[in-house]
Amino acid sequence: MRAFAEWLSGTGPSVAIQSTFWFIRLLQATHLLAAGVVTASGVLVALRVLGWHRADQPFAAVWRRFAPWLAWGGAVMIATGISQTLGDPERAFTATSYWVKMIVLLTSVAGTLWIARAGHRIPPATDFPVADFPISAKVVAAGLVVCWLVIPLLGRMIAYDLAIWGSFSLRS
Repeated sequence: MRAFAEWLSGTGPSVAIQSTFWFIRLLQATHLLAAGVVTASGVLVALRVLGWHRADQPFAAVWRRFAPWLAWGGAVMIATGISQTLGDPERAFTATSYWVKMIVLLTSVAGTLWIARAGHRIPPATDFPVADFPISAKVVAAGLVVCWLVIPLLGRMIAYDLAIWGSFSLRS
């Protein structure tokens, strides 16, 4: 992986991103803001399944409110994340935190789509005030609250990967 990262670091797009000081800062700030939007939206959808947020509304209404924020925020995160990775591929690809973040992110997206599907199967008349979600959806939702909150933390941990992971760091 290190050899691939070193090669990628020498490509035109990577050099262009690396050589423009303000651009990488702009990418980081935009990525962080999008991460906040996605995290909040994902957590609020999961909390609705648990009946801890907007339990007075049908799940479909809550999903319609937050799904666009998840989708557009996710698109911005992907674009800025790829650009940041291109800008410093060695930092990303050699960080255990980066790979754990990618796994947790994919798990969070899959879990959120799964609970959205489960929520759409519930007839709106029986959906509130207390959600009639199966226990499996509530367990997944509880896990999603943790996962969505861990993603920004893992992103920040990339900079301190060796200090945090020790011998488990890919940088060691």
